[in-house]
Amino acid sequence: MLPLRSLALLLSCSALSACGGSGPPPPPAPTPAQQQAAQAAAQAAEKLKMYEQLRAAGKNDLAAEIGSDITTRFAGTPAAQEVAKTLPELQKQAREAGETRRLQRLWSYQESPAGKGKQYHVSIYAKGGPTAESPQRVTLFIRQHPEWGQSTYLMRDESGFRCPADCTLTLRFDGGKPERWAGTIPPTGEPAIFIDKNEALIARLLKSKTLSIDTDWKDQGKRTLEFEVGGLDPARLPPAGKKK
Repeated sequence: MLPLRSLALLLSCSALSACGGSGPPPPPAPTPAQQQAAQAAAQAAEKLKMYEQLRAAGKNDLAAEIGSDITTRFAGTPAAQEVAKTLPELQKQAREAGETRRLQRLWSYQESPAGKGKQYHVSIYAKGGPTAESPQRVTLFIRQHPEWGQSTYLMRDESGFRCPADCTLTLRFDGGKPERWAGTIPPTGEPAIFIDKNEALIARLLKSKTLSIDTDWKDQGKRTLEFEVGGLDPARLPPAGKKK
């Protein structure tokens, strides 16, 4: 039989154990994989904030780059899942905006003194041709002159075009049906050919994405020229008949 003092100590220890005095065991430490996943989720969350800020500011091209990075590098994170809801449409908009800017850059707008006023030139190179001076380079011009008025014409750097007295050119807008347009070879000998209905041509250009023109070159025979005209800016065209 235990002494009373020993029995009291034993009962006290049993009571403490039953009441959970030692507390629950500590949670296990996170594994390296769990630590890496938490870090990736935190980084993705920060990038998500930037993505949403750029998207709200209308900077779709930059936002699309960051969104693509999130879904690629941080796949499976809550941020990547959130970005996936809006990224496809944003990428589409960014591509369309990029294509619009590319087409706009194809056109050149210039003005220079001419007589008592200014001469305006709006021009675009034929697709696939060189942009450096060369017999192969052909430019489509829209010109507004204070004395001669408005005209549209093709210009080569050398040699020029052939066209009979009843000169006509075959034009196609956006790959449509061929259309016959009257043309004129300048009597002064420049390597150019005028498209006579200039106002009608400009109106069609503003509604078209592409223009092809069948031509006959003095030194190289028949050639079809193609122009990506969809970026022509009507706000930068001087009004027909404007004189300064």
